[in-house]
Amino acid sequence: MTDYNSLLFVRFENAWNVRQKIDDLKTDYGFSDEQIIENAKLLGLLGQSGRSFMLQIYAAAGFLFVLVMVAGIMMIASSLNSNVAWRTRFFGMMRCLGATPKQVMRIVRKEALRWCRFAIPAGIAIGVVVIWILFAVLRTASPEYFGEMAIFGLSIPSILAGIIVGLLTVLLAARSPAKKAAKVSPLEAVSGNASGYQQVKKAANTKLFKVETAMGIHHAKASKKNLILMVGSFALSIILFLSFSVTVEFMNHALTPLRPWTADLSIISPDYSCSIDSELLGKLKENPAVKLVYGRMFAYDVPIAVNGSQEKVDLISYEQRQFDWAKDYLLEGSIDDAIEKPNTALIVFEPENTLQVGDTVTMTINNRLQEIQIVGILSTSSFKNNNDAGIMICSEDTFRQITGESKYTILDIKLKKKATDEDVNAIKQLAGSSYTFSDERMSKNSVMATYYCFWLFIYGFLVMIALITVFNVINSISMSVSARTNQYGVFRAIGLSMRQLKKMVISEACTYTIIGSFVGNVLGLFCNKTLFSMIVSSNWGAPWTIPWLELGVILLVVVLSVVLAVQKPIKKLKEMSIVDTISMQ
Repeated sequence: MTDYNSLLFVRFENAWNVRQKIDDLKTDYGFSDEQIIENAKLLGLLGQSGRSFMLQIYAAAGFLFVLVMVAGIMMIASSLNSNVAWRTRFFGMMRCLGATPKQVMRIVRKEALRWCRFAIPAGIAIGVVVIWILFAVLRTASPEYFGEMAIFGLSIPSILAGIIVGLLTVLLAARSPAKKAAKVSPLEAVSGNASGYQQVKKAANTKLFKVETAMGIHHAKASKKNLILMVGSFALSIILFLSFSVTVEFMNHALTPLRPWTADLSIISPDYSCSIDSELLGKLKENPAVKLVYGRMFAYDVPIAVNGSQEKVDLISYEQRQFDWAKDYLLEGSIDDAIEKPNTALIVFEPENTLQVGDTVTMTINNRLQEIQIVGILSTSSFKNNNDAGIMICSEDTFRQITGESKYTILDIKLKKKATDEDVNAIKQLAGSSYTFSDERMSKNSVMATYYCFWLFIYGFLVMIALITVFNVINSISMSVSARTNQYGVFRAIGLSMRQLKKMVISEACTYTIIGSFVGNVLGLFCNKTLFSMIVSSNWGAPWTIPWLELGVILLVVVLSVVLAVQKPIKKLKEMSIVDTISMQ
């Protein structure tokens, strides 16, 4: 029987059911899971990857989608609820003219859908233009990766999905306000005593605050449903911002070529052995065009025994500068121990890794047994693992002692900013034809451009969330104040000054802000931690920390939004006469 050592590439015609076709191949031809290797990046983009990490990415994306939809529902429902409260007398008059509760509910829904006539086309048009701009930026900044991307393209499924989601969001948001409008009493509406708020069961607490401040807090808490909508609207803005801020950490971990050790040029042993003499390293250091040069020695697929199991690792040497860079990626243990103590090493985090700090592994190399103690764990390294082997990093002295090798496998070079192509050619001639010479400058620039494009996209989205927060806070508070315009008129008629009314409006807004910020911070940090664990910690092992910067930014945005939000209603109350304010409805 003839053994064939071949690799077959399969491209499916229909990308919608790739998972099923892969399972069919395994069943029909008896392939094992190890025999079929997926193009993880391509299948991941198509939403067809079966890798656990990609499934976590899909779950995180689905959670963020639901979060955006819920935030939209809460914001629209809050606006509609305040709008209904402001027009209570109108709905009462409709009931007096013979309108049934169902007809009133239908009126509210139609008003909400009328917003969609302008909002959905405008949103789709703006979205398409923004996507075209992003495509153009990607093509220009990174032609290596996005050169074939069409600038002016339309995705009909995406447009239809946007329309459906928009309509569904508005209809769901209109349910509660529509029911509220249908419950308006015709008698109360006509008599002028209509109010969308519950009857007063408890007086405002004036023991801790002055009357105007206590009344503002009391107004905020008067209707539990309105309080929940307002607080939920504020909280969801914070939750949304903190949840999406995790994508910044994901981007920083995923784009590995942006690490501090990324080289402009590399001189590589053609057979990946330790064959590059250290004299070449010394000559490169003396080159005026070279900013930094550092080497690494490699030993591939080294068998190790640990905790009764057999595994393989790639053993790599670091010098002092590379250890200094690694300190920023240390998850556990000590870098200094790996530098100073013999027969010690660091390992790079892998989700399936069982090694822990303090473990001693037995390494078989050159038919000799060597014991290595694990003194630290890194989240990433300058080298990707080969053939599912783990990565173990040690000092150059430890590597030489264990392997007996003294030459390098690769030399990485960072150039000065003013380095020219002539300088690169001179370095290439200095390296000679015995080694593989790799010029990574163009690829590095392309990756940097891609990074900035993603940076623009992610931070742009966070800015959009912040703007949505501003508009939502301003709109919610403005509608809430407008709904109580006649009540403020009564207060002015019985002697309250504009200064006291101003304090009443501010205290009501602050009540929503404080409660909403507390709820948003608690739930937002929980979502941030959960998403961080799903898409960052699970793959790179990085520990979660409280995102103080993001937390401060969104709280500052909310506070500034409240400051802006109370200005227009207060100005409006100042300009209206007492009679007009009382009769305003």
